Amino acid sequence: MLERILELIKAGKSIDEISDELSMPQEEVEGALKILESLGYIERVESGSSACKSCPLSSVCPGSCFRFKGKVYTVTDFRIDGQE
Repeated sequence: MLERILELIKAGKSIDEISDELSMPQEEVEGALKILESLGYIERVESGSSACKSCPLSSVCPGSCFRFKGKVYTVTDFRIDGQE
């Protein structure tokens, strides 16, 4: 399940979209994201950070806008079992 969530994050899906697609509660998706983050597969992007420029959601995310209440993640260069 974590690999599927990672694929969806790579595709630029939001937590809501992942939740809907996998028929999982949002809380479970957020828990899975925390696990992926702790393992180094993804990292949370802070609003307005330089990582925003390369984020797949940059076209729809307000970035440094103070009203943005969501969480944005990006996939790191970490490799699974030597895969690229």
